[in-house]
Amino acid sequence: MTACPHAAGALFTPAFVADPYPVYAALREEGRVHRVTLPGGVEAWLLTGYEDCRRAFLDNDSYSKDMAATWTAFREQRVPVTGDVVIGMGDSMLVSDPPRHTRLRSLVSKGFTPRRIEALAPSIEATANRLLDDLLGRDGERAGRADLTTEFAALLPMEVVRHLLDVPAEDGERLRRAVEAVMSNDEDSRDAAMAAFQEVHDYLRALVARKRTGSGDDLTSALVAARDEDDWLSEDELVSMLALLLSAGHETTVNLLGSSVLALLRHPGQLDLLRREPERWPDAVEEVLRWDGPIQNAIWRFTRKPVTIGDVTVPAGEAVALSVAAADRDQDRFPGGEEFDITRGERAHLAFGHGIHHCLGAPLARLEARIAVPLVFERLPGLALAGEPAYRSSTVSRALSSLPVSFENVG
Repeated sequence: MTACPHAAGALFTPAFVADPYPVYAALREEGRVHRVTLPGGVEAWLLTGYEDCRRAFLDNDSYSKDMAATWTAFREQRVPVTGDVVIGMGDSMLVSDPPRHTRLRSLVSKGFTPRRIEALAPSIEATANRLLDDLLGRDGERAGRADLTTEFAALLPMEVVRHLLDVPAEDGERLRRAVEAVMSNDEDSRDAAMAAFQEVHDYLRALVARKRTGSGDDLTSALVAARDEDDWLSEDELVSMLALLLSAGHETTVNLLGSSVLALLRHPGQLDLLRREPERWPDAVEEVLRWDGPIQNAIWRFTRKPVTIGDVTVPAGEAVALSVAAADRDQDRFPGGEEFDITRGERAHLAFGHGIHHCLGAPLARLEARIAVPLVFERLPGLALAGEPAYRSSTVSRALSSLPVSFENVG
């Protein structure tokens, strides 16, 4: 086991939550794999190098995603129920191995098609403009000021995924709050995370029941109908898959939108370049994904057998976290990786994972960012930070909880 008392001891402190990258850099220097204690008392092994994380994403012989079947501490009921553990309690492809994962992904892909995603572009643009109109239409003390996290970035993705799944408008805010509760890892959040997990699944079970009695052009209806010869998604699989699409489709994009705006506000030279050369916006989104992506640590893997990484052997049955936030700034793979540079032209980041578990919703998150972030800077003249941004504590997400900004009141 690698000894790293200084860097590992700084994990998940308030200073780390605000800026984890100096700690990740120190961990990369101190060793390739580290034994860490996560918030709530869960013990895991943390990988921080790009090549080690990339290989782990691809090595399905050594690593499993099936927590219940592979994680010794979980099977022996020695794991506290934290938000991170709750995320793994499902019946989706996120926590499945081949051949079951192959079957589930094939069935889900039949409904989650590129055509269906691209067709969302007009509604994404319309929703983004409506939310920005609301900000611009304020008067009095609220004029020219906003929290872009709570009043824009957190609202747009839920509206998109709500339309995608055909969730009624009045239920969107309830589901958004439940998803955030599941993804949080504050010490006081464990009971709330489990209750929110159950709330989301109960809601989606009722939604599926309604969809079975009719038909529609929404993704829920498509997944209800999805089949491969005589193979259908079971009720539990379908509900878990919708929960995954709801949570990942919301959380990842909220984080990407907020981080994109913040990165460009803090790098005005890069923003000026985008204004001169707007064709670079897709490159800007990719650089944000690499430099300050929406996920810090990929949902755990579990060792099927002893795995040797450098001079450390991780025993079988252990939880392993792949720190994509650390890996995507690894100087060995990304020279000058601590610098934010939209001209880098790099697409090999691990922000959406790699291999068979590469995020199915990545094209949707990219589409929302490519549409919404340019609109923020176009529609809010003189956009500037109006206070210090704040982050939500999470071992999985890199999540802004507040992004205070000011802009010219043109109303």
